[in-house]
Amino acid sequence: SMQSAFENQKKNNTDEFLVEKKSPLVMPPDFDELPIPKEIENKKNINENEFKTLITQDNQEIKSNEKDINKNFEELLLDKIKKN
Repeated sequence: SMQSAFENQKKNNTDEFLVEKKSPLVMPPDFDELPIPKEIENKKNINENEFKTLITQDNQEIKSNEKDINKNFEELLLDKIKKN
């Protein structure tokens, strides 16, 4: 009817913005004892191995660079001596 068309419709829409409360999230009691996923464990091992190889490579490069520097210095020194 005409009267219902002009009436305020908010009377029936009380649940429109209702916020339902839920119980809070809780950690399981044995959370620390849960197994670690294998992917994470493998990535951890790979990262450790990469780190170790980087360190050893750096050490080897430093040693080889020191040898090259010493060799180059010796060659330069010998060249200067020969020129004089």
